[in-house]
This record gives sequence, C-alpha cells and structure tokens, in this order.
Amino acid sequence: MISLAGIDKYFFAGTPNAIKALDNINLTIKQGDFITLIGSNGAGKSTLLKAIAGVNNVDAGTIEIEGKDVSGLAEHVRARDIGRIDQDPMASTSAELSIEENLAMAYIRGQKRGLQKAVSSRRTTIFQEALKVIGLGLENRLKVPVGTLSGGQRQALALVMATIARPKLLLLDEHTAALDPNAAKLVMKITEQIVSSSKLTTIMITHNMEQAIKYGNRLIMMHRGRIIIDFDANEKKDLTVAELVNKFTSISGTVFDDDRVLLA
Repeated sequence: MISLAGIDKYFFAGTPNAIKALDNINLTIKQGDFITLIGSNGAGKSTLLKAIAGVNNVDAGTIEIEGKDVSGLAEHVRARDIGRIDQDPMASTSAELSIEENLAMAYIRGQKRGLQKAVSSRRTTIFQEALKVIGLGLENRLKVPVGTLSGGQRQALALVMATIARPKLLLLDEHTAALDPNAAKLVMKITEQIVSSSKLTTIMITHNMEQAIKYGNRLIMMHRGRIIIDFDANEKKDLTVAELVNKFTSISGTVFDDDRVLLA
C-alpha cells in the first residue's frame, strides 16, 4: 500500500511568485490499484508523480511505501521500488545502446549489488521472455540500437524496462501523448496487459478523458493542487465525459476549459 498524508509542495517559496503546486494531498493507494489521473494544465498531476518518485522534495507531509516513510529518500533510492515513464520516448531509453543494454541497466537497478553477477548469466532469457509479452518481435532484436526503433516501439520497450525489476509502483506521465494515434493505442494495450497480468500498482496521468474513464479501477481528478474527484470502479464504469466535466464544475465552481483535455 502507498500512503500520502498532508503533502504540500511550493515553487518559488518565499517570493511574490510563490505557487502552491500541491495542497494538502491525502491519498491511500491499495495494492493493485490502477489509477488514471486527470486535470487541467497546472493542476499538479506531474508534480504529484515527481513528489512520489523523489524528483521533487515535498515541503510538508509524508509518503509511505508499504509502511516505510520514503519522504526523505533520494530519487535513485526510491527507483528500486518505483518504475517511471515520461511523455518523451527518448527520455526513458538510451538511443545509442542496444535493446539488451537498455534492459540490463533497468534490470540491475532493481537488484542488490551482490546478485548482479549471478543473474547476468540468465538475464538474456529473462529479457526475451519479457519482450515476448508485448508481441513486437523485439525479443529477436536484442543487439539492435534503440535509436533505430519507432516512438511506439521505444515506449513499449520503456514499459518493459520500467517493470522488469518488479517495482512496487509504476508511474506513467502521459506516456502516450507524444505518439501518433495508432502507436498510442498499441502502447495503451501493452500497458493494460502488463499492469493487469502483474497486478502492478499504477498511477497513469492522461490528458484524454475517455482514456481516463476506460482504463483502470479508479479515476482521480486534480484542480489547483488538490484532489477534487476520486471515483472507484463502480462510480466510473458508466461515467461519460460530459458527466465528468459537469462533476468537475459542480465541485470546483469553475468551468473546465482545457481544450487539450476536452478535445483529446
């Protein structure tokens, strides 16, 4: 279980331009939850994921993973328990390295140092089996430089890299936003397959309301650094985009006017 209690995050604190990006966030995430996270630009979605991952330190509150307070731990320490993918297909993989080398770096990140040599003799088989699951034939191209892959293939590889070390939490920050529609559809299919088969606890930011409703067992909407909507599977199963927008307006007292989200 992941628990966030009283999380505050400021940018430009102590200046006239101070912004409270996260405002008293309280959130309990159960093992196996697949949360879709939506909200207008500047709502605090990416800031929340970065706070959990340790990219940004929080100014107040605690973050616990399976009962352990990780609030003060560095990003690279938390990375042993957290897999993460951003929007840019180039950001999560190293273009000049081969598929196998990229996977090796991701795999070792989740291992204790003393195990690295022991697992290296069987890791090629592990990589091939993991790649077979996504159905793109990459298991037969381990020596190919990642820079030769398409954006969709790279994000699919990034998903395997983010999950191969069996993290406790997967964070996806609009990981299909930079892809063309067909590639985005493919990557989402692979995402759902990996998350559901491993029952992996996941938070996925999306700018697509239909996607937010379709995927996952829980939908969270943020506004001005706060969580204003938290729907469970029953509440979201028959939800429409229009109903979600109306609910946002009713709770926030403002009209949802982010065209990027509404027109996605």
